[in-house]
Amino acid sequence: MSTEEKIQLLGKGARAAKASTYVTIALTGIKVVAGLLSGSIALLADAVHSLSDIFTSLAVWLGMKLSQRKPSERFSYGFYRVETLAFMIVAIVVAASGFQVLLASFNRIVNPSAVAFAPATLTVAAISSLVSYLLYRFKSRVGNETNSQALQGEAKHSLIDVLSSALVFAAILVHYAGLPWAEGIAGVLIGLLTIRLGLGMGKDAVLVLLDACLRPELISQMKSIAAEVNGVRGVHEIKVRRSGPFIFAEMHVEVDRAMRMDEADAISGAIEERIRDSIKEVDSLMLHVEPSKKDMYRIAIPVEEDKGLHSRVSYHFGKSPYFILIDLHENGLRSWLVVENHGAKIERKRGIEAARLLVQHKVDVLVAREVGEGPYHVLRDSSVQLFDLGEESEIEHVLDAFSKKELRSLTYAKEAA
Repeated sequence: MSTEEKIQLLGKGARAAKASTYVTIALTGIKVVAGLLSGSIALLADAVHSLSDIFTSLAVWLGMKLSQRKPSERFSYGFYRVETLAFMIVAIVVAASGFQVLLASFNRIVNPSAVAFAPATLTVAAISSLVSYLLYRFKSRVGNETNSQALQGEAKHSLIDVLSSALVFAAILVHYAGLPWAEGIAGVLIGLLTIRLGLGMGKDAVLVLLDACLRPELISQMKSIAAEVNGVRGVHEIKVRRSGPFIFAEMHVEVDRAMRMDEADAISGAIEERIRDSIKEVDSLMLHVEPSKKDMYRIAIPVEEDKGLHSRVSYHFGKSPYFILIDLHENGLRSWLVVENHGAKIERKRGIEAARLLVQHKVDVLVAREVGEGPYHVLRDSSVQLFDLGEESEIEHVLDAFSKKELRSLTYAKEAA
């Protein structure tokens, strides 16, 4: 995602927060007037709740506006965390407003009073619930599109507004039916819900500021994507942190020790491209490519016969009737298996079929006299290391030379069979 695309994304979120602010100001004004005229503590509690919405919407708006600033020498990672700070402000204001509502509601339970203009008050509560629901849908959609934590938190706040306005409607209705303490009960419920929401949002904001990974599934997803790239031998130490609506990640990728620098660069580029295509919110991905730490190598050697480690070495690749596959462990233990080369019996592309056989058996190393261009690329594309057999004729000598790193690299021969 380019810098311009990120700015457009943040701008979209900022415009949504701005529109939400204007709507919330109008809705709060209506609730305050209706609450004061009717004396409804539940409606006034809902108005206080909505008053907090104004401040939180403003905080989100300003936070996303500041987040659009381009990275500078001092803030090289950008200003995305201003959006998280705005989310923290949202959480604090939400929790504080819930506490205020709770106190006022307890007072109304102790000292109940009559509600005037009940029909008009019920109408205001119903309109408030509908508008809050529409705001929830709007902010939730834009929050998901922009991956804005603050806007998603605002959407949750609006969902609480829907419930609180519905509670106000029910409380006024019950109060009008002769149960004056019902309003206080509704206010207590609204206050508790608001406090719980604020504390939950505050916890998420703190975790983001402390670089905690709030979505562990991203680590598994990135590991799977990287592991599927041809040539990757291992993936570990994946770290993911969030900065505003974007994700910064790093991972260590293991490749074959004999891999060339340009091949490692190609693997790194493929991993980054696939991860960015799958996880759009990734802003920065740092890859550490390092040689694999293998404790076992599967070595393939072409042989003339099926006599295990005593088989005669074959100087032909595609025409070789057998391959001996030897698992050479770091602790010196060895196991072996002789497989038949069915490709030796065909007229064309014997080398290609032999190469595919070795890839199928997950061979790490091939030691041979020569290979053709086609099988060479099949093996190299599957990250099989190729070494020159030279004049060696005994398997034990080949293994000893491999362990001592005395074998030379093998390149393809145009006329090899």
